[in-house]
Amino acid sequence: MWKIKYNLVKSLNLLWLICFCTIIFFPAKTILNAAEFTIDLKSYSYEELDSNNQFFMSDKSSDPFVGFGIREWDLGVFEDSENKSLWKLLYTIEYSRGRVNYNSNGTGTMVKNYSRGRLEAYLSKEIYVNKKRARPYIGLGYRELFDNSANQVTSTGAIGYNRISQYYFLPVGMIWYINEFWSLKSQYNYLLQGKQTSYIKDALPATYNVNPINTQSIGGGLDFTLNKKLISNWYYYGFIRLWDLGASDAVSCSASSNCIEPKNSTSEIGVGISFTF
Repeated sequence: MWKIKYNLVKSLNLLWLICFCTIIFFPAKTILNAAEFTIDLKSYSYEELDSNNQFFMSDKSSDPFVGFGIREWDLGVFEDSENKSLWKLLYTIEYSRGRVNYNSNGTGTMVKNYSRGRLEAYLSKEIYVNKKRARPYIGLGYRELFDNSANQVTSTGAIGYNRISQYYFLPVGMIWYINEFWSLKSQYNYLLQGKQTSYIKDALPATYNVNPINTQSIGGGLDFTLNKKLISNWYYYGFIRLWDLGASDAVSCSASSNCIEPKNSTSEIGVGISFTF
């Protein structure tokens, strides 16, 4: 299983290139007629537990994160049966940013900036379940978060450092077209690999001799989005996204210590509005 995951992650960049070249080089009219531009607001919460499953630290949004993106989930008007394709390439591209309140029992509190991006591409097929239209799908996903804590000091005098979190995963799910107004996208994210790069050497060069890169291989996530058509090409939606990852491997980061990424969980809850091109 470890070897399979490793090979999948190695080939992920090439597969992503193939997916997005396919999207880009599709006939422009097809893409524009299907794509939705999205804007959303969401609360963000991230929490780490120590080896005894006790609270270690948390980052929670002080104000809602603002996000925007583009997606194709086949939410538009049903095509004529003679012209539509049962198979479709769907995708989600999204970016958001905001400020979070950092809290730790050991190092105090501070306020810092977060930014996050998400890319997902899915191969889907139209089916019918109890005479209701649906699209099961499987795809590839990449999520990146930038924790901008450099040049900041906590309430106890601890020095902050930047951190980049990267998730490579397989999204598997179903889009349920409940009726002409409502649809539900339900998705499970199977983690292939999590990479956590901590720039602690840049912040504390006298203590650490390397910026460690920790790898996480255990975990997954859930993603649910409920969409409601308003008028014409306008929709609004609500969503909840959850991640739960196990502790990482231990990596040497100084002459006398190892660094580890603790067990952690993330939740995002929000609402948005979209416009179909």
